[in-house]
Amino acid sequence: MSELSLPGSGDLADQIVALRPRLVGFARSLTHDHDSAEDLAQGTIARALASQWRFQPGTNLKAWLFRILRNVHLNVLRAARSRPDVISLYEAVVEPVFGSDRNLRPVEVGVIEMAELQRIAEAFRALPSAFAIPLFLTAVEELTYADVASILDVPVGTVMSRVHRARRILVSRLLKDDR
Repeated sequence: MSELSLPGSGDLADQIVALRPRLVGFARSLTHDHDSAEDLAQGTIARALASQWRFQPGTNLKAWLFRILRNVHLNVLRAARSRPDVISLYEAVVEPVFGSDRNLRPVEVGVIEMAELQRIAEAFRALPSAFAIPLFLTAVEELTYADVASILDVPVGTVMSRVHRARRILVSRLLKDDR
């Protein structure tokens, strides 16, 4: 038996579902919580599938989905204002390993690199969301400034400014930690 589907909707629906890992990644940058990110991505996919007729072929599907995700997230935040805050616990933090031994084995180098990545991730999580979100969308998701501006509903110049400031804050914090 064949599955029920709208005529011509299979391709777009498949593309939407294929972008799920990217949606979860963006949602994780917004929520800082794996379970909340999964829920947010799932809600975004459901909303996109229900309103796929609104998508204009030839435009950036990922940007359209990210805009939906952001709007769903904002709706969740608005609804949460009327309820008490739920505080999530972050994963255990590995302290960065300092020093440079030239006789390190590949496993040791990998551990040091992971510690450095953890340090960068912590500095990124500490960024205000106004800076973290544009940086995530441009640096990680590799979206254009114009696409990010559309997702966040701000001018392109604002996106460029926030990305620049986010990078400066990150570099400043990472250099400060090295001292």
